[in-house]
Amino acid sequence: MKQVAKDALFGMLVFVAVMACEFIVTLPFGETAYESDRSGWAMLINREFLMTALPAVFVTFAFSFLLKTKSRKEAIRRGMAWTGVFVLMYILTGIGNHDLYLIFGTAGVYVLLACVFSGPVLYSAMRHLS
Repeated sequence: MKQVAKDALFGMLVFVAVMACEFIVTLPFGETAYESDRSGWAMLINREFLMTALPAVFVTFAFSFLLKTKSRKEAIRRGMAWTGVFVLMYILTGIGNHDLYLIFGTAGVYVLLACVFSGPVLYSAMRHLS
């Protein structure tokens, strides 16, 4: 249980790093949607999540390397803990901004969550951990 709590705390750092990536990938696009245009917001949010998916794999892979993941079981535990932190943070963001449906109504968030989970697993596969 202690390791899961530690992984969840590092998950907050991973979340901050991925949010920085989200900010960076949205800089080239100056588009905005009107507040009443829900489909426009959904398209922008979906694109943001999809463009952040690949950097999320790199960020979680790097954190797995920096934390010296020792086994495949530990990599899966970290991936699950970090994905759980992301789900919780996106739920809180959605509730706070009254756009929970917009966040979880797009395919991009699920691709991003899968990429967050796959970073540590990919690390364990590349390192041939037992």
